[in-house]
Amino acid sequence: MNFFQRAIKNTTRKLSKSVLLALTFFVIGNFVIVGLGISNAAEQAKVMTRKQMRAAVTYQLDYEAFWDYIEELPEEEQMEAYNHYPYITDDEIQALMADDRIKSVNAITNLQAWPIDIEGVPLNNEYEQNNYGSSMSCWIDETGQEVCEEYTWVDPELFIKANGFSGMIEFSDEMYILKEGRMYTQEEIEDAEKVCLITDTLAEHNNLRVGDMIEISFESPSNFNNHYNSWYSEMGLTEEDFKLELEVIGIFDNTQIADPTADNFDWMAKYESPENIVLMPDSIYAEHQLNISLKSWEYYKQMWPDDEYYQNEDNMPTMDNILSKSAVTLLLNDPLEVDSFVEQVQASLDGQYRLLDANNETFEQLSRPLDTLTLFSSMIVVLVLVNAVVIITLVTALTLKTREYEIGVLLSQGVSKFMVIAQFFVELALVAVLGFTLAVGSGSLIAGRVGEAVLQYQVEFSGLNETEVDDDYNYISNWNDNYFTEISLSDMVDAYEVQISPLIIGEIYVAGLGIVLISILIPSLMIMRYNPKKILMSAQ
Repeated sequence: MNFFQRAIKNTTRKLSKSVLLALTFFVIGNFVIVGLGISNAAEQAKVMTRKQMRAAVTYQLDYEAFWDYIEELPEEEQMEAYNHYPYITDDEIQALMADDRIKSVNAITNLQAWPIDIEGVPLNNEYEQNNYGSSMSCWIDETGQEVCEEYTWVDPELFIKANGFSGMIEFSDEMYILKEGRMYTQEEIEDAEKVCLITDTLAEHNNLRVGDMIEISFESPSNFNNHYNSWYSEMGLTEEDFKLELEVIGIFDNTQIADPTADNFDWMAKYESPENIVLMPDSIYAEHQLNISLKSWEYYKQMWPDDEYYQNEDNMPTMDNILSKSAVTLLLNDPLEVDSFVEQVQASLDGQYRLLDANNETFEQLSRPLDTLTLFSSMIVVLVLVNAVVIITLVTALTLKTREYEIGVLLSQGVSKFMVIAQFFVELALVAVLGFTLAVGSGSLIAGRVGEAVLQYQVEFSGLNETEVDDDYNYISNWNDNYFTEISLSDMVDAYEVQISPLIIGEIYVAGLGIVLISILIPSLMIMRYNPKKILMSAQ
């Protein structure tokens, strides 16, 4: 008779002991299933919530660290430090884009513009139907007399989004959908090609097609018809300096609309409408702005000959100055890679006044109840398994003590000590498998209810319900460059669901067999210490 047959025979012969052991394993199994189920559900809820979030990371200047550095400097060195204020350069962004995890980059400069010979798509709201732009403008002339004239402000009608890179997050997320033509290329950005994309509604309103030319101005025409004109003339600036002609190379659909039910709709100007957005390379604006800045520089240099700042050629405006950014947004391919990306990049930026933000502060705050669940459920599993090993080991040791005669007979018949140990392992394993199998069914039912009850308690205890933001306010804004997905505690709670997966069931059986193995190994030392003769003599 081999060891397996003997194990089955001993298990069925001592039925009462086997039932008690199976019941013990059944109770242990239920605790383990509940613990693993709750822990797994909490982790899965965090993963599911993270997957629902846009994989956006803001790469920005660490203003607080820089100001702390300035304050520690002697007073005479602080001004020099201000003159070397840190900015994010194109080279930095290009280095980040070499990472395969990055999908697209938004290094956006938001601008307003006045169209020439075309017009923005009207909103037909209260703001447009009433004239709120007229006012009386007064100033002191050369003789010291106050001069007043009626000044009519002309609102810009176009909103310019100038990006330093050809890929935009809006296109990646299909907030913008290309209808005709194409997006500008990185080469066109580097060469400052005068190209742009316009919305389909703006194109339709002005009967524009791909290949047409549009002209815009970065200054209100009204400013060249009043006393401001003399100020521009003194600097050598003309109306033409603010104009820019662009070729339409693409037409896109902006899925965000100017919703008449929005809270701010009645007071929106045309440039605030999503239908009046124009996309172009930021190098075009930088080149255009550099010309204006250099003329202004020369004007102030002559006006203030004793000013150290304007007399220092190192402080002259440059393309790099204008193209520099204080923050850019990176979109990664996978939301689950965000944390590792932030950790790796941040570690390489020590002392460079750079900071990466992946909206983790909000995510971690809302994850706190789930983290607490994971911690306590893991502790329960560990404590149950440790106690299980202690209890089963004690029971096994006592059992082996009563079976010393049987062990001696088996060893005297030539059965190896290893086979004797294997027999006891199989006996206990059969009972454990039975107990854990029964626990799978009951534990699955218990885990769901216990998990929901404990999570509800954690949510109420955390007080996070009181801090949830009311998102009923419907507000339209082209200025919003926050690409983080707004999440709430309810998003995480909704994603929480205790399910006993095949993986968890497999872990339970592995844990059970691990308990059996450890519980057998320790008492087995008693068998290894004696030879058959000594065991039989001690059993008499």
